[in-house]
Amino acid sequence: MFVGILAFTAFVIAGVAAYFSVYGIATLYAGAFISVLVMAGALEVGKLVATSFLYRYWHKTNLLLKTYILVAILTLMGITSMGIFGFLTSAYQTSLIEYSQAETQQEFLVSQKAILEKELESLTMRVETLNQSRLSQEQRLPSMSRRSAAPVYEDIKKSGEEITQSKGRMNQIFEEIKALDLQTLEAQKQSGKQKDIGTLKYAAELFGTDINTIVKWFTLAIIVVFDPLAIALVLAYNIAANKKFDEEEIVVEDEEKEVKLIRKIKEKILPSTAKYRN
Repeated sequence: MFVGILAFTAFVIAGVAAYFSVYGIATLYAGAFISVLVMAGALEVGKLVATSFLYRYWHKTNLLLKTYILVAILTLMGITSMGIFGFLTSAYQTSLIEYSQAETQQEFLVSQKAILEKELESLTMRVETLNQSRLSQEQRLPSMSRRSAAPVYEDIKKSGEEITQSKGRMNQIFEEIKALDLQTLEAQKQSGKQKDIGTLKYAAELFGTDINTIVKWFTLAIIVVFDPLAIALVLAYNIAANKKFDEEEIVVEDEEKEVKLIRKIKEKILPSTAKYRN
């Protein structure tokens, strides 16, 4: 039972590692994607078969062939690791671009909102100034003659028109700020979808480094254990399978010896019993 579980686990991990590696290498040579896919897949299968062969026939293989196969396996492990590294870093770059776009969009929206708020503050102050000026002019009107009051009336009219225009623009700004808030909320949602980048960013801040350094070491940690673990489990399966086979052979041999022993006993006993019967 355990040997079956070991075999299943070994080939699942080896298969996943092969998928990441083959896809990563094929993406690197995208000009001949299918051809490279087939080549890399064949090499991955060959690596596992070579590992099993080397374990099973280590003492029966000459030094030259044994050395070459060992070097080939180690080289293929390095190629697999590089393929996995390329696959993972490519996926990270895609996520980073999306995250950066969302962050840039948020920063742009915030800056736009700040400009509108500054304009709104300026218009509010202008309206207050115009209202105070108009009130002051209206208070002076009763004491002025008709001729001297005419320009004042004209100024009051212009102030009223400017106040109306300013209030209209203020209402537009309110609507624009509202729209920007909705867009900012949507950008935050898009940014929140990139949870992996957010986690890596937090880790980078925690360790006082940049996010690319965190991703580099995290990816290296993955590939250090990924393909080597697959190879180790394939070897472990071969060890367990051979041990099980040896144990079964021992049982068979013991059963055969027991049968032979019983036959010998019968052969010795049966003639003696026949003599007493006669």
